[in-house]
Amino acid sequence: MGKLISAALIVKDEENYLDDCLRSMRGLVDEIVVVDTGSTDRTREIAAAEGARLFDYQWHEDFSAARNYALNQATGDWILYIDADERCRPYDRMSLATEIGAADMCACTVRFYPRSGFTAYPEHRLFRRDPRIRFEGAIHETMLPSIQRIVASGASRIGSSNLTLDHIGYDGNQRHKAERNLPLLLKQLQVEPDRIYLWWHLGNVYRDLGRLEEASAAWTQGVDVVRRATIRSHEDALCFIELAKSYQLKGDEALKLVREAARLQPNNLLLDWMKARILVAAGCYGEAISNFARLARIDPNNLVTAVSYDRRILGAWAFAEMGSCAFKMGNYRESEKWYRDAEQMEPDCLEFRVKRQLAAMRFAAANRHSP
Repeated sequence: MGKLISAALIVKDEENYLDDCLRSMRGLVDEIVVVDTGSTDRTREIAAAEGARLFDYQWHEDFSAARNYALNQATGDWILYIDADERCRPYDRMSLATEIGAADMCACTVRFYPRSGFTAYPEHRLFRRDPRIRFEGAIHETMLPSIQRIVASGASRIGSSNLTLDHIGYDGNQRHKAERNLPLLLKQLQVEPDRIYLWWHLGNVYRDLGRLEEASAAWTQGVDVVRRATIRSHEDALCFIELAKSYQLKGDEALKLVREAARLQPNNLLLDWMKARILVAAGCYGEAISNFARLARIDPNNLVTAVSYDRRILGAWAFAEMGSCAFKMGNYRESEKWYRDAEQMEPDCLEFRVKRQLAAMRFAAANRHSP
């Protein structure tokens, strides 16, 4: 039957990341296929030392083409699609084999953490080695349309796995990636002008390069695409959110954008947070507290939704925002209580402890001077 699981990677100058990635898959996959697109550092040496099957591929400014070449070299029954700046958390091989063992499954989601400090979302990273499943798109390449066509035919389904991947590639300075991605994004937008995610990423790239007017223009284009669309997506709010951030989360214009996005995506937690922050800026502390309270009840450690969120809008951090609002209102006893809730959830956070103590001192002082 051949090997069960093949990991497939494309790499270039990844000596700082690759070793940890490959080590994280020991005992989990049966082979590792590494396709090098022109490394000049120790990437190839690291891959060989870890026992990977190493192949060369001439880069053509097309991520899908390189990934599909990697798929062609794999021999496993299943593919784990992973990048050098990602790591598999320790996981039981037998559990994984069981999760992908059903004959009627063509793909499986995993728990994916897109960056440090963010919550997880289900990502399609496991799929059968099937010639019908191929990547599409020069950048932000995806095999999901292929998988969805197979599922739509009624012959297969998508399962889920508890395998967890961490992406650390967004930690640190991103300018080199921004410069690399800019021409690819502009090229892909010629092919997919209505893909919201591309407009969002293009705006982020311009922002990271200090080209703020072009960033705003890209996000505005994305907002226009959403407004014209007849089918809703979990990506609809992305460009609205960045435009609102660019308005510094204050003023009627930012609030209008947040409210419009919330109508399109009413369960988006970041929009709840942004609305609350706008209310804080306007001095509407009581109304802001009710918005933060909904977020405070959510545990970021266990949250897995279609959208990934910064952990600092949930749980302890939302309680701390409630404490700040109460403090500004002079409700020091409530402020102390909410900072205590935050401190209990994050006991190592000195900020929460100090602010809780300050609120307690203010409450005690107010009581001493009360008649």
